[in-house]
Amino acid sequence: MMSKLLPAILVTIIFTGMSIFSVFQSNKIQDQDATITEQAKEIDFLEVSLTNEEEENEILLADNIMLREQFELLKDSVAILNGKIKQLKSKIHNQNKTIKSIKAKLKDIENQYQALKMEIAELSRKDEIDRNLIASLEADKTELRNTIAELSIQKEQEVAMRQESEAELLDRQVSEARFKRISNLVNNTAVKFNNVTLSKKRFGKAISKIKKENSKWKYTVIEFFLEHEDLKLLLDEQFIVKIVNSDTGETLSYIESNPNFPDSEIDSKGVKFKFDGNMIELSYFNNQQKSGDNYEIQIFYLSEGEEYLLLNGAMPFIQNRKVVKL
Repeated sequence: MMSKLLPAILVTIIFTGMSIFSVFQSNKIQDQDATITEQAKEIDFLEVSLTNEEEENEILLADNIMLREQFELLKDSVAILNGKIKQLKSKIHNQNKTIKSIKAKLKDIENQYQALKMEIAELSRKDEIDRNLIASLEADKTELRNTIAELSIQKEQEVAMRQESEAELLDRQVSEARFKRISNLVNNTAVKFNNVTLSKKRFGKAISKIKKENSKWKYTVIEFFLEHEDLKLLLDEQFIVKIVNSDTGETLSYIESNPNFPDSEIDSKGVKFKFDGNMIELSYFNNQQKSGDNYEIQIFYLSEGEEYLLLNGAMPFIQNRKVVKL
């Protein structure tokens, strides 16, 4: 009896073991599948992150190229002005020497003229008048008088040319000081962004991403600080904030008047403001369809109609149509 049960028990044990092994293998395969799925998700995430980083680097590289060109232009402008200022100072120095020489020569001839007048006067008082000598001296006196007139005209011309050189020098020095000031302000002003919020309404719910079509994004609320070691340098200076499509370089129009920033014109390419030392809080309205995938905020310094991008005044805030968190 026992001998008949043994094979059945062995078969049961084998089938049980195979079932347990099968379940174990199935669980193991499921775990591996789950791990592979997670790894695939992680790879996808890393690929997207890498793509975003590459796009951000491309945008930053473009901004850096613009800033380097701007920096070189300012540096070249200052260098050119320095060279011209040195030339003008040398020119004025030589003009002063010429004027001084003319004055000395003029004074000497005027003295000669006065001496001839006295000599003629003395000769005229003598009992016997030497008319030939007096006539000769009168001729010499006439020649001296003509020379005095010529030297006086020459002196006036040299003085006028020196005045022109001095006026040009002053203009160049003012321009040099202006470009140095611009360079200092642009290269040493730090922009500290505090908040950037996208919404459909001025005080509406924040948007985290923008759609390709029928985008709800109309308002961009921007808050930031301007910092400089000499803050007085920035006070009452004019700046402009722009929202730029990084893919095309197009600036979004600002399509709404803002009583807080009366200098900004409706349908202008940016919002102008004067810095008063406070945090800048502005609302940028544009209800046009947004076709780009990447956008950035750019802050420029305005001087005599020219725009200068602040050194760290460009900040990407939308990448792949998603809002970047500060």
